[in-house]
Amino acid sequence: MAAFFEELYKQFYITFVYENRWKFFLEGLWMTLLLTASSFILGTLLGILFCGLKKSERKWLRKATDAVTSLFIQIPTMVLLMLFVYVIFGSSALPVVGVVIICLTIKTGCYMSDIFYSSASTVSRGEVEAARTLGMTRLQSFFYVVLPQTIQNVLPVYKNQFVSTLQETSVVGYIAIMDLTRASDIVSSRTFDALFALLAVTLIYLVIGWGVKLLIGTMEKKKHLGDTVK
Repeated sequence: MAAFFEELYKQFYITFVYENRWKFFLEGLWMTLLLTASSFILGTLLGILFCGLKKSERKWLRKATDAVTSLFIQIPTMVLLMLFVYVIFGSSALPVVGVVIICLTIKTGCYMSDIFYSSASTVSRGEVEAARTLGMTRLQSFFYVVLPQTIQNVLPVYKNQFVSTLQETSVVGYIAIMDLTRASDIVSSRTFDALFALLAVTLIYLVIGWGVKLLIGTMEKKKHLGDTVK
């Protein structure tokens, strides 16, 4: 038993302590949080915009938005990243991290638009017609009547989308960005043992996902409590 714990300590030491390898994980954590938070927040705003365009009175605008969102959803994230980094912004002076955020924001926004659109479709048509009777345009009725109710209804799915966005950032290491997965690969290549590095990264991903789902779940409960009080 003593030999087991001694070996366990040895693996822990060479994975995290030796050569300050914990700094790789810290840097990777920061980059993962930056990419996830940026693309998720901006993607939410873009998703709302796409959802509004899908409800536009202009048929061509609805069709164009549907085509764009369907295209980005169907293309794998890794392929999109390579297209953005090496082709679309290949000759641009924009930092790679900025390009990745743009790519992930569009990808997340397309997913969000479908989520918001499905939720918006559940809003009573009578409320929308009442808003139009009061003189609101189709777009105004969407932002002032449909959207607030959509946001309330979408929270259960919204937290799952955050986890999906978090997971999609795990491929950015292939374009030389130091995220958590990349940090794990670097440390594993130096220790020749991937166990502790992968366990650490897995635990970090689980904690981030669980924490955000708990936060959004708390917001959801407060919303229901507020409805009850009213």
